[in-house]
Amino acid sequence: MKRLALVAVVLVAACSTKETPKADTAAPAMAPAPAIAVDTAAKTADSAMAAMKLDTAKAKMDTATKKVGEAKSAVKDAGKAAAKATKTP
Repeated sequence: MKRLALVAVVLVAACSTKETPKADTAAPAMAPAPAIAVDTAAKTADSAMAAMKLDTAKAKMDTATKKVGEAKSAVKDAGKAAAKATKTP
């Protein structure tokens, strides 16, 4: 009976001891970047994209203006040719 009591005491003592965690020796993790930096990067990318779209729109507008000018001069030339054709007897 004494042996059984001794085994029970040893088992209870072994199972109930609190293990201390080992000290953390790893370097601390870096803090996340502030939200402002991400927001600024997004705004910069949006600005760059808007600038590219604006450049493309300007180029298309210049091309359209040039084509309208060419069409107007073609209409004038056709009008002059038609007037010249009707004047000759």
